[in-house]
Amino acid sequence: MSQIPERLVNFNVYGGPAASVFLGLATVDLPSFEVMTETISGAGIAGEYASPVLGHFASQMVKLSFRTPTKAQIDMLAPTSQRFDIRGSIQLQDPMLGAVLTQAIAVECRGQVKSMTLGKLEAGKVMGAELDLECAVIRVQIAGVPLVEIDKFNSVFKINGFDFLASVRRDLGGV
Repeated sequence: MSQIPERLVNFNVYGGPAASVFLGLATVDLPSFEVMTETISGAGIAGEYASPVLGHFASQMVKLSFRTPTKAQIDMLAPTSQRFDIRGSIQLQDPMLGAVLTQAIAVECRGQVKSMTLGKLEAGKVMGAELDLECAVIRVQIAGVPLVEIDKFNSVFKINGFDFLASVRRDLGGV
């Protein structure tokens, strides 16, 4: 029997141009992968259907919610490409071994901060600072294995290492 993924044990969030600065305690809403579509209809088709556009995705937002704002978070407002690295540990149950195991998960997002909320002030309470980042690049790895890579500026769309846009880049005269 396979290992059973149970939960995220814990994670850290790093940011900045090189994703080397610890940003604080956070909760993270990761982006969805919504493929862009175009409605196809016409002669020879009985009706219409939504045809996915190869390797093209709608806006992908990451929301990071922090207990309090920090200088490192405010630095992310600079109008330059920012990088967030979310590094975590997933807990697995191995029924054959009767053991609890862990494996790494890493999510990298690059883009610009779209909005920041400093939160609210209430004595003795969490402030609730938030950052919203528009992801132009997202990479997901589990146990060190690259699973997803989307780079909207360089027309890269990889799943399990296979680049579905490589032929499109060649068609356009690129590499």
